[in-house]
Amino acid sequence: MSNPENEKCSSSSAESDLSDVLKRGSSTLCEEHLPKCSSDWNCHLVNKLCVRYKLEDIIRIIWSEWRLFHLDEDDRLEVERCVNACDLKLNYESLQDIAPNTTTPIDEFAETWGPTQRQLRLIQAEPLLDKFLFKLDEFNYCLAQIVAESDPDMEISEWKYQCLFEKLLHLFGIYTWSPPFISTKKSQIMGRTMTSKADLLCCSSDPAVQRPILSVCEVKKTLPEEVCQPPAKKLRNSSSVDTANSYNVDKNTWSKHIGDLFVYLDKSSVNEGILGITVKKTWVQVTFLKVKDPCLEKIRNMPVNSPGSVKLDDDDEHPVLYYSECYNFLKQSDRKILFKAFLTIRLMQERFEAGRASTR
Repeated sequence: MSNPENEKCSSSSAESDLSDVLKRGSSTLCEEHLPKCSSDWNCHLVNKLCVRYKLEDIIRIIWSEWRLFHLDEDDRLEVERCVNACDLKLNYESLQDIAPNTTTPIDEFAETWGPTQRQLRLIQAEPLLDKFLFKLDEFNYCLAQIVAESDPDMEISEWKYQCLFEKLLHLFGIYTWSPPFISTKKSQIMGRTMTSKADLLCCSSDPAVQRPILSVCEVKKTLPEEVCQPPAKKLRNSSSVDTANSYNVDKNTWSKHIGDLFVYLDKSSVNEGILGITVKKTWVQVTFLKVKDPCLEKIRNMPVNSPGSVKLDDDDEHPVLYYSECYNFLKQSDRKILFKAFLTIRLMQERFEAGRASTR
């Protein structure tokens, strides 16, 4: 795999200049201080766009905020059956916890945590899991290869984590684009052309449709270890928490991701929002950027040197980034939640595309 980092537009000086301008208290940006690429976004630029942050239950983000297609109770039960069918016994904290000498022969390695005979029958009976067993072999091979080649004195490459996560998505028949098939995306932000090149895109089964993007994935490569550790604060009763007031959010960790979401927004399969996923090693979060059309129009056309933040009519008009807790796809309990999320995405996609086909 080619190193996408070499292809990404990046300018540390642009980010530094932007940060210095806004930290000095200036409310005006000059054209030369506006970054041209989402990889250079920081929290000051995001604040200028009045983005709010809200911690939300991962399933509610997909079911209630993204909501590509309305699912009924039978659909919910189908997802639950599939989650139980593919509840594998693989259970580790990290790839470093898997001893390299246990990965060969690979069949014996996979058999220690693979599906039981009962689960195999259930998997074969569920249309939503039609690709699961075939793709599980690919995931097992990728996992075993990464572990077998790992050096205890060296960090595992982020590109390997990205490849492993992509194999995980493929278990549920989720279509993905990855380098070198991802081209630079352009969009207008604050009257200027902004570019982005996602690490990974989850897409519809027909890439030629006008709005093919299901989700924009960011694989975090340079952030500190603590960025994606389990949050200290747990959700209660799946109710949303406005983290702007409840506890501190490290907004710098979200800036690039928010920039990516803004740039890809017009290719999202849903209106007025776009689903996102962030991956740090084996830790995963699901996000959703909600931007109402009147707000988006103001952000696109706001002059770059306009003083202050984007002018919004009321609180309801603010863009909101919903984000879930972190889940480790190597841990069995966390993986069940992630599998439920991915299965819900896949089922919504399937229902949505079937409905679109029937209207042609």
